[in-house]
Amino acid sequence: MRFSRVLISLVILCSVASAASRTSVYRNREYGMFLSIPSGAWLCSVPYSGANHGAAFLLGTQDESLCTKASGKRWISIFAGYNAAEVSKTLHTFLNWQCANEANGSCGQAPAGLRINGLSTETARVDHPDGSITIIAVAQAGKPDPDFDASVPSINYDLSLHTDAVHLDEDLTVFRAILNAVKIAPHSR
Repeated sequence: MRFSRVLISLVILCSVASAASRTSVYRNREYGMFLSIPSGAWLCSVPYSGANHGAAFLLGTQDESLCTKASGKRWISIFAGYNAAEVSKTLHTFLNWQCANEANGSCGQAPAGLRINGLSTETARVDHPDGSITIIAVAQAGKPDPDFDASVPSINYDLSLHTDAVHLDEDLTVFRAILNAVKIAPHSR
């Protein structure tokens, strides 16, 4: 299961062309995301040939060549996708699904106080065998589809920090800034 989560992350990161040094705002109209990029985060630009599901932000460097590398960097990702209710009918089942894909279900407790601006949020922490750490914050929003299940929000949001123990406190500061600054106001389907 972790393979599919890694594959999604690699698709985002490997499709990245270069870092956008002059961009101070990330905007995703399809999934209703807007973010003034905080100091300490370097936006990797993505060439869109299909749906724009999110973005990646490098931490601790402005070396745009790292945007296309799968390892050797610290980063924050923002990912959105339409909800598949059989996987994530509730926010808690969405987090459990993320944990199953990221850590074979063995997520731990995330640092206190992590919230996606304006949304109910659930969080988790994954300590990987290689010493890297992933902090996950998930939320759901959007108008439910009455023909599908009127109790299920239509969009899942996953904001993740990928770092190491040495940089955790420093990178959590930037992650908290992104969680607090992101505005999610998805349009109805």
